[in-house]
Amino acid sequence: EKGYETGEHAPGLKLGGCGAYKAAHHIIKTHAKVWHSYNNTWRSAQQGMVGISLTSGWGEPVDPHSQTDRDAAERYIQFHLGWFANPIYRGDYPEVMKNYVGRKSAQQGLGTSRLPTFSVQEKTYIKGTSDFLGIGHFTTRYVLQKSFPFLQVSSYHTDRDLAELVDPKWPAPGPKWLYSVPWGFRRLLNFIKTQYGNPLIYVTENGVSEKLQCTQLCDEWRIEYLKGYINEILK
Repeated sequence: EKGYETGEHAPGLKLGGCGAYKAAHHIIKTHAKVWHSYNNTWRSAQQGMVGISLTSGWGEPVDPHSQTDRDAAERYIQFHLGWFANPIYRGDYPEVMKNYVGRKSAQQGLGTSRLPTFSVQEKTYIKGTSDFLGIGHFTTRYVLQKSFPFLQVSSYHTDRDLAELVDPKWPAPGPKWLYSVPWGFRRLLNFIKTQYGNPLIYVTENGVSEKLQCTQLCDEWRIEYLKGYINEILK
């Protein structure tokens, strides 16, 4: 998204509304090809494992009793984690992604959805291409419904029709985006377990960056963050 839609990262392309989806489409197909290559050529001799590492926050509905907030929180996860995990574990993009991007593409007068489609052969080829799931997780957001008019310039973010909030009481150990919300990791892991058939999970990324420069040991905030998250993983 930052490389092909906003242009913040290399290769710096600003292909609004379609660049991120195209890039992801290629990543998923390439991942499957690598998995099959290993499976067919090296696995019998090496007995290794090939997986994918996906980074995702957790989305919690602002009002758990509101169906629209619950749906928005579900979209947050499906547009984040499900975008890549669903094809690999279930054979296709999440239905909610196909519905939302397809509808907004039609409203823009486009003949086809900005979200690419997999052929039947590709779906079969991609499904099941992961011996484990790597998860990078740092933080959580409260999520609620927010409609973006289709006349706006389309983007991955406006396709989701949601807004993200934080609780001011959550500890903010350092960077503005990173709040310490350990319980969100437990909920994300349970979501993965039920959605994708209880895969083997490796935590490939987690932690917290520098809060302030100091010459002495002063990283109690880091101890608290790691202790909180490890305890939720244990649960």
